[in-house]
Amino acid sequence: MAASIYDIARRLNLSAMTVSRALNQGDKSYVSPETRRRVMQAARELGYTPNRNARALVTKKTNAVSVWIDHLHSSVYAQIAEACRSQIQSAGYDVNICEMGWHFQEPGKYHRAEWAVDGVIAVDPPVEVELNEYLNLLPGAPLPRVNIGSGHGVVWPGDYVRVDLQSGTRAAVKHLISAGCRRIAYAAPSWINRPGLGNFSDFTETVTQAGLVPEYIGYSDWSLPGIRVTTRDYITAHGAPDGIYCHYDEISIASFRAIRDLGLHVPKDVMIIGCEGNEFTAYFDPPLSTIAIPIAEMCTRAWQLLHRRMGDAQVPAEQTLLSYEFFNRESSMRSPLGNED
Repeated sequence: MAASIYDIARRLNLSAMTVSRALNQGDKSYVSPETRRRVMQAARELGYTPNRNARALVTKKTNAVSVWIDHLHSSVYAQIAEACRSQIQSAGYDVNICEMGWHFQEPGKYHRAEWAVDGVIAVDPPVEVELNEYLNLLPGAPLPRVNIGSGHGVVWPGDYVRVDLQSGTRAAVKHLISAGCRRIAYAAPSWINRPGLGNFSDFTETVTQAGLVPEYIGYSDWSLPGIRVTTRDYITAHGAPDGIYCHYDEISIASFRAIRDLGLHVPKDVMIIGCEGNEFTAYFDPPLSTIAIPIAEMCTRAWQLLHRRMGDAQVPAEQTLLSYEFFNRESSMRSPLGNED
């Protein structure tokens, strides 16, 4: 049976309240340094493990932080969750990674996050009015929070770290145009394929300004098999665009397979550029280009801002805008270095 504060109190002939203060309040307690030293030594010898709920009642802190993220079956989201976890745990906090399901579901079906935590990192959250519904369910207001990602909902008056993928989209499309592409399609989930969402407007404006007609491939089924079938059907019905810009890299991966299914080649027949920076895209033949999120920098900065906010709720909000990274690989080069077959 695990040792309790009462076991420590009996061993040292102290009150349970004194032991609790020594364990939970540290240097801020009224316990003398020598008594605190004795308590900590006895706790180690007895194998005492703190009760998080009891500690929270005393300190008003949970020593836990939540990472709210839509899902973890995306490689990039998994990398973001891991980078956040590493930063938070290195600082001595517990981490609760919560899959919210807010990108591809109706608001009424979103996961409800009700764990008490000291702060939240929200990855590509929905717009503020929807996100506040979650915050209002959690005890302790206002809850320190930092928004991170690339979506329009990330921007708000509080702390955030955003990656400028909109400029990255323009750079990718301009690259395709400069490489000679004249039929360029934006490949994205159907719900994003409209003005004001995702990178739709930046794509459309860049293509239109070049005197070209933008094309759109929308996916109602955004699984890899669904994307493969939809891309194949689009090319069969309309012919192959000579350039495709994909909303995220899993689309570029499945589209690559669909293009090969039809006996076409990347980049000779169709150039492809993805988005987000999936690490697997570098291992294709030919390697797939991507507009990448600087994940390590984004998550490090987010934790710095959240830790600061958790220590002082009154500090002025900070907004950080990070640049994208363009990995221009053979899938968007007219003269590939590798094998097209």
